[in-house]
Amino acid sequence: MKNPIVATFVLVLCVALLEPGVVTVGSIHGGSKHNIIPDEVKLQLTVRADSQAAREKLLTGIERIAIGVGRTAGMPEDLLPKVEVIEGTPPTVNDDELAARIHAAFVRDLGEDAVYEKAREGMGAEDFAFFVMTEDEVPGAYFSVGGTSQADLDADEAGGPAVPSHHSPFFKIEAEPSVTMGVEAMTVAVLELLGTN
Repeated sequence: MKNPIVATFVLVLCVALLEPGVVTVGSIHGGSKHNIIPDEVKLQLTVRADSQAAREKLLTGIERIAIGVGRTAGMPEDLLPKVEVIEGTPPTVNDDELAARIHAAFVRDLGEDAVYEKAREGMGAEDFAFFVMTEDEVPGAYFSVGGTSQADLDADEAGGPAVPSHHSPFFKIEAEPSVTMGVEAMTVAVLELLGTN
């Protein structure tokens, strides 16, 4: 990293957190002209973690580091950075028993070849978490439906071009088999939960 402040920021967060977590600075806005020093710069961050405790630790660390860097630079107290959490998605945590039940139903009804198990790559966040993070503690199981062509997967595994991620402008799926599998998988899950299988 070329920016020492960002490098320090990431290093301190990583040392303080023993669980996976990601902080992304996705937007920086400040100033109106190249030769005028702005009085304000806004950074928008995305914070992702596997547990609410880790998420809170990241949010606390962001504020602590931002204010600490400001004080180190000699900023007066009334001009120190302000950290505001304006929106956020809690971690998606599957209910282990329900996830195992749905997994078994998929293998039984869709076949072993249709169920692809792989350790998660990345720190995606999903609104699904709001359905299971309720006072009633509704059990939930989140699953993904693939859509990448077998040719693209094979090329990636052979060292060719990597399969683009969901947020890439090059991301693509094979629509018909993806939608078909998604409908079949959801139908299997619903019938399993209704006890009709």
